[in-house]
Amino acid sequence: PALALDVAAPAAVTIAREIAVSALREWMAQVGNRESVKVGLAGKWKTATQMTAISCLLLAVEPVPVPAMLGGAAAGWLYIVGAIGLWLSTVLALLSAYSYFAAAWPTLSAPPRPRT
Repeated sequence: PALALDVAAPAAVTIAREIAVSALREWMAQVGNRESVKVGLAGKWKTATQMTAISCLLLAVEPVPVPAMLGGAAAGWLYIVGAIGLWLSTVLALLSAYSYFAAAWPTLSAPPRPRT
């Protein structure tokens, strides 16, 4: 199956989340508060789910020989499992991003400190 909105939309959301969280972590490290945005359990589950989903999607697309060895229906099922897994990892990505930004909010909302 051709990659369509069922894969492109969660991928775009996840990429935007990765950029935002990376920027947040970098900024928090610069202000000396890296510990408040360390990787949490939701982030770890997001990564595991994401890697599994991507593997399924890669196996479902030609010219990988695995679906051919398993039969034509396997490629369809791998694609469905991969797409659902990608959406699940996107939900986990948004939940973990929320937790990181919530943990950083006191620092983000504090008045700026004068530079010395």
